[in-house]
Amino acid sequence: MSIPQNWSSPLLRPGDVAEVFGVTTSTVNTWVREGRLSPALVTPGGHRRFLPDDVQALRATIHQDQGGGQS
Repeated sequence: MSIPQNWSSPLLRPGDVAEVFGVTTSTVNTWVREGRLSPALVTPGGHRRFLPDDVQALRATIHQDQGGGQS
């Protein structure tokens, strides 16, 4: 997969995602294996990159799962 020329969103590294959630990169890798988070791009070297919107969606899901959703 190549990045479109009009691509304007920055991609996040697993360490960036881990920092957002206050978890380790191992946890981020687990979420990928479980299908909770999908990389937008995998580099030729095998490094995953994530869209901020996907990370935000996971954050909302986790918040809701922890009882933070509206009744």
